[in-house]
Amino acid sequence: LRLVLVGVTEAGKSAVGNSILGKKAFDEVGVKTRVSFPCQGLVKGQQVLVVDTPGWEWFNVNGSSASVWPVKKEIMRSMSLCQPGAHALLLVVPLSFSFSQRERRAVEEHVELFGPEAWSYSLVLFTILDRKQLRGSTLKQEVKLNVELNRLVENCGGRFHALYSNPKAGEDQVAELLVKITKMMATNGETMLYSEKVLEQAREMEKEEERRLEEERKKREENIQKVREALKAKELRRSRRRTDQQILDNEEQTQTQLDSASDNQSISDKIYFRQSCKQQ
Repeated sequence: LRLVLVGVTEAGKSAVGNSILGKKAFDEVGVKTRVSFPCQGLVKGQQVLVVDTPGWEWFNVNGSSASVWPVKKEIMRSMSLCQPGAHALLLVVPLSFSFSQRERRAVEEHVELFGPEAWSYSLVLFTILDRKQLRGSTLKQEVKLNVELNRLVENCGGRFHALYSNPKAGEDQVAELLVKITKMMATNGETMLYSEKVLEQAREMEKEEERRLEEERKKREENIQKVREALKAKELRRSRRRTDQQILDNEEQTQTQLDSASDNQSISDKIYFRQSCKQQ
């Protein structure tokens, strides 16, 4: 049985993996999963492979809930670790988090990295630290009360489960989860989410991302070139203005000198005329 854990950062994916396998297979507290990582164990008499994946942030550097490409790429790479395919995608959602349209769309975006058929293999897995979070209602009622949670569960064909940090005596949460996964597999005709198909899609997306980055690089270079040309043109205009001003200043200085020389000549002529008159 091959399972892939998907969810936001700090959703508790690693803790879920440890609970399913019944051992400390993944780091839990304060350590972000940066790469997809598989671990296998014997669970309820069958071999189970669990692949933990990096979480996405509700907000990235651009202020959106969309992951940067390296995170998406690493999430999709999880399929290479569970060949020939995954039997289930477990969408880990902490019930302690507020869950709005933004969060739902983020989950949908990352599930659809695995292709449109991924919803047929998906199950929402709630992590609940304290039963008091249910405020006296059942989990089913809590889901119904939240429009966005309810819509996410409906996308998964109504499939959901919960792992409590304090299970009731005699409660076997993992066994119940495996039963639900087995039922889902029967509904899917014992098929799986095939790795090669997802990985081929990942390669196509990577090519598209490379094209996008190349276009952005060219656009940046064009903008830089435009700025350089604008600065060059601006400097050229300044240089021309300085030259024109210098020419104008020189002309004014020359004219001043000519005017001064003319005034001096006029004075000299007057003096000469007066002297000539006296002599006569």
